[in-house]
Amino acid sequence: MIKIYGTQICPYCLRAKRLAEQYGFKYEYIDLDEGDNMAELLERVVKFETVPQIFWDGRHIGGYEQLASEIENTSGGFGEGRL
Repeated sequence: MIKIYGTQICPYCLRAKRLAEQYGFKYEYIDLDEGDNMAELLERVVKFETVPQIFWDGRHIGGYEQLASEIENTSGGFGEGRL
C-alpha cells in the first residue's frame, strides 16, 4: 500500500495520486491540512522540505519523482505521457 502525505494545492501531490491510480496501486491520501496529519508525518519523517512525502509498504521513498521511479522499477514502465 502506498501512503501519500500532501496538500490539496500541491500539483505534485495530485500527480502522485493520479500515477498510483493509473497503475492500479492501492493508496491512501493523507491531507496535511486536516487534523493531526502533519504531526503524524513529523513522527515518521523528522525533516522534509517538500510534499508529497510518500511511503510504500511502510518504507519512506521520498516525493513524486521517487514514486515514479519505484513504479517504473515495479511495473516495467512509467506512463507519465498517458496521464
